Amino acid sequence: MGADVTGSEAGFWQTIDLFGRSTRAANFLLDYWWLWLIALFGYWLYRRVQSEHALLGQLDERCAAAFADIDSVLAQRHALILNLVEAVKGFATQEHKVLQDVMEARAKAMANVGATRNEAEAQIGQSVNSLFAISESYPELASSSHFHELRSEMTRIEDRITAARRFYNLTVEELYGVSRAFPGNLLAGIARIGAHEKFTLGEQRAQMAQPVQISFSA
Repeated sequence: MGADVTGSEAGFWQTIDLFGRSTRAANFLLDYWWLWLIALFGYWLYRRVQSEHALLGQLDERCAAAFADIDSVLAQRHALILNLVEAVKGFATQEHKVLQDVMEARAKAMANVGATRNEAEAQIGQSVNSLFAISESYPELASSSHFHELRSEMTRIEDRITAARRFYNLTVEELYGVSRAFPGNLLAGIARIGAHEKFTLGEQRAQMAQPVQISFSA
């Protein structure tokens, strides 16, 4: 009876051939080691692509959000320009050319997008500086508390625009850095990541903050 059990056990181990199978599996792994390298590389590439795709999406959304912040502050500037023009008109009605240039620049900026809008917004800054410059020839305008408040508010808005613009441009640079390197350069086209241009308005803030030199000459 005991011999039958022992024989059955021996037959079982011979049937499953665990040692032989382990040896053959080990030999296969050693003979085809390069397959494991390919598999590991494929897995790494998949994870890299997945990570880069998620990063591109996050940066694209961040760029859009940063530009929305700029757009919000620019809208405040557009609204303030109307008040500035009305204030200047009350004291310098004959300055039609300057007032018209400011309003035309404002209308152009509100009607354009992209690089064209950048140029139009920069033109607004130049026009507003011209508006402030003519106040030097009108002592009553320059000494008006309302005009002074509007100018101070414009300076604060320009500061906010500058801060928002710098953050937006840094985000665009980060997005471009990722999209220029592999595999981001491939994914940017496949995922149709939107193009974001740097936003520049010129450095108008320093000129706006300068105190008005009042001239009492005729």
